[in-house]
Amino acid sequence: MNSIYFLDEWSQRHTLNASFAPQTGHFSLPFVGGMSFNISSNTGLSNYIYKNDNELVTFMHPSVDGHDFIDQLATNNFLHQASKVNLLSFGFYNKENYWSFDFNLKEQLNLNLPVDLFRLIKLGFEHETNQYDLKDLSIDQSNIAEYSLGYSRNINQKIRIGANMKLLIGLSSEQIKYSKFDVLLTNDRYQINATGETNIMSDILTFGSDTNNNIDFFNPDINFSSKNPAGTGGAIDLGITYKPNLKWTFSGAVNDLGIMFWNASKITKGIANSNFIFTGFTVVDMENNSIESQLNQMEQDLNNLILFQDQGLTTSDIVESTPTSVNLSAEYSVFGDSDRDIKLGVLLNSYNSAIYNSNQLMGAVTFKPMSWLSLSTSYSILFNESNRFGIAMNFSPEWLNAFIAADFSTLKFNRQFIPINKFNLNFQAGISLYLGE
Repeated sequence: MNSIYFLDEWSQRHTLNASFAPQTGHFSLPFVGGMSFNISSNTGLSNYIYKNDNELVTFMHPSVDGHDFIDQLATNNFLHQASKVNLLSFGFYNKENYWSFDFNLKEQLNLNLPVDLFRLIKLGFEHETNQYDLKDLSIDQSNIAEYSLGYSRNINQKIRIGANMKLLIGLSSEQIKYSKFDVLLTNDRYQINATGETNIMSDILTFGSDTNNNIDFFNPDINFSSKNPAGTGGAIDLGITYKPNLKWTFSGAVNDLGIMFWNASKITKGIANSNFIFTGFTVVDMENNSIESQLNQMEQDLNNLILFQDQGLTTSDIVESTPTSVNLSAEYSVFGDSDRDIKLGVLLNSYNSAIYNSNQLMGAVTFKPMSWLSLSTSYSILFNESNRFGIAMNFSPEWLNAFIAADFSTLKFNRQFIPINKFNLNFQAGISLYLGE
């Protein structure tokens, strides 16, 4: 996202700052008008997969030293993933007023795994008495349809303001969170004292239960024929741009400031078992070292650890805030020429949700050798996980606008294109048709 922030010609620039407006109106082609994908984590494949006698094994294999494995992990190991598909987008000018409409499908996953979970899995009964705290274990996944109506205008020759009003349709959401999750190991028993809940907000996604009425998270059932929303909500983007002269531009934006209401009739609640005995994680069978068998074994053990009694449908709605981001930027134009220029920019971005937070400070250089071609390069000098680079290109002849952008912090992947070390990757692309200035 960040590497395209300073591309003036990009047709959907108003999605980053509501006061931004492209140089011309646009109509985006369905599905290909705009697609974005982001994934980031403070761990990677190398933290969990090891070599043993020219074979690959998971960290659970007896050949992997438990303390060396734990020392490589953070206190909280997270995975953040988000994607967006633009189904319809158009914008047009009415004098100096810019109107826009966007219809997007948005999906997001936040997963947090405390280091004590891996210590429990790997070390288990290491001492006579062992205590583990897993209360930071959390999962949050959501799917939302977003309708946005945007408007921006000049207040005077130096100041421009804008707002995007959004209607949110909740398709589904799944949450797992604990306020308490203590594991005590004495002799040969795993005693668990857990307090938490899970909420499954959906008319599309359901989960079965085992013989003890515990929700089975590893066997979902998806009903694609259902068209009933699980919730509704609203959000707003607010933006302002200040341009004191031809050289300098300052801007600020707050995006997705809003609230979601999940309908009680679509919410299945689960309550964590307060006290129960867990038999522990299975030792890897030395005669069967395949990663597939080890992962399947771990999946079964985790399903026995994360137990929630199915309580059926709730009687009250769930209200939650939407993830919000803030953008603050400054940009300097070397030549002050709208057709050919070099621009230097600085962007401070903050993203905040209930589980995942990210802050970064980015510097960018944008080259515009021709009026219809812009190239931008960026580098994050402050980032939670690691530094990352960004590149972007906007191609805009008289009737077409095409863009492609990528931000990344690692290029080292395995053959299955899975990042080997901790990573951050964002990709975005789209094609629009011009409607005129």
